[in-house]
Amino acid sequence: MTIGLLKGANKPGHKGWTTEKCIMCATTLDFFHGYELKNIYYCPKCLSNGIKAYFCAADARKVHYKCPYCKSDLKPYYE
Repeated sequence: MTIGLLKGANKPGHKGWTTEKCIMCATTLDFFHGYELKNIYYCPKCLSNGIKAYFCAADARKVHYKCPYCKSDLKPYYE
């Protein structure tokens, strides 16, 4: 099977490969666009446990940059 025959969600570069949802408000976070990268935060402890804990800037500010689930510090996705 060649890469040219892939269609739909399996196609490389599909939006589902580069987006996640904010864990609190379900806002779509796009990891590919440069202007939004400063607004994405994550919890390293929850990610290591298999929980996709990504936060938008508004929710990260709302919880004072602490994860509401494990109480560890949130880190910016791109520094």
